[in-house]
Amino acid sequence: MLEVDSWKDSKSDFRIPKEDTNFEDYKGNLTSRIEGLEPRIEDFLAFTTISTPTIHGCTGGVNATLYDSTKSGIPRKVIKEVQGAIPKGMGKLCTIDTELGKFGMRYQYNYFIGDADKPLSKVTETFLTHNVSGFNEASLSLFSKSDGPLTIEDPPCSLSDIPTVTPENTTIVRGRSDIDEIDALRYLITSHMKTPIIQDFEKSITTIVSKLEKITESWDLPSNQLASYGFLDANYNARPTSVLRECLVYARAKNVNVISVDLVTKVFEEYFKWNFEYVYEIWEDKLTQPLVGKQTMVSLRVKYRDIIRILRKHHSSKEIGVSKEIMLKETELSPIEMNKLLEDCRRAGIIYEPKNGFYKLTRGYQ
Repeated sequence: MLEVDSWKDSKSDFRIPKEDTNFEDYKGNLTSRIEGLEPRIEDFLAFTTISTPTIHGCTGGVNATLYDSTKSGIPRKVIKEVQGAIPKGMGKLCTIDTELGKFGMRYQYNYFIGDADKPLSKVTETFLTHNVSGFNEASLSLFSKSDGPLTIEDPPCSLSDIPTVTPENTTIVRGRSDIDEIDALRYLITSHMKTPIIQDFEKSITTIVSKLEKITESWDLPSNQLASYGFLDANYNARPTSVLRECLVYARAKNVNVISVDLVTKVFEEYFKWNFEYVYEIWEDKLTQPLVGKQTMVSLRVKYRDIIRILRKHHSSKEIGVSKEIMLKETELSPIEMNKLLEDCRRAGIIYEPKNGFYKLTRGYQ
């Protein structure tokens, strides 16, 4: 029992401490021994450590996968450099004894690394999907010896917020001093105190989905790249959420409190679209091929014809999608049957869910 003798109701005067290091300085120190990286990839590396607050009910953080155009194993070395900036033991659970009993304490953020070329464990998949218990924020960086995934659907590529490639001339300069752990810790703690707000979540998601659709059309990619496990997966909890994570970490880095739709557009163009165009030059054969293992329209016509018919009937370029309620009204299916069919359609690359409970046909089925 805790006895309180008096209570004063007052507003906290807590202030985030002033930073001695800005983002550019921190990024420069973080990558000081790495030469040959594209400036945007340096940003991506810094983003994983700055992290994000929790978003849409999932653990905060930014996940990345580095593929290797040098064929020399450089991504592992690069990621080890980043890991070296994280103070050892930052995310470990510590137990303290008090008069009220034992309590477990842990810093809310931690940084993990893994090998993208090995079969993913359940734990790694948990980190990739941002459903990590024990942390408010956790980032995962995977490294690969290959210059790209076997297919775009491989989880390290399809589930990472940022799948990208280290340039051919990337090297580690061992003679230089690396980032000071104390300086890094001070900057990280200050960054992790910031909680930017997305001004209009729904409109932000809609804006990102629209831009993903335009990329698919303008680059003449298979339309199911917008569906589940595609590189431009436009389901609201896939690439749109990844872009919002980039917006949140960008806001932390640039001291922005409120993320407007204009900022979402800026981050999409300068980071997500940049990376798409960058990896397209290397992965063109993978991005321009239909997703592996997807069934064809002919084999699906009977089973899914009612859903396809209803989505075609209500299709409008001005709408985010057709609601599940409309589909239930126009069929005799139970909600459970409808959910099963919609999930099957998503996995088959026929539809995507740009907004929770709203669906659209991929371009090949419209």
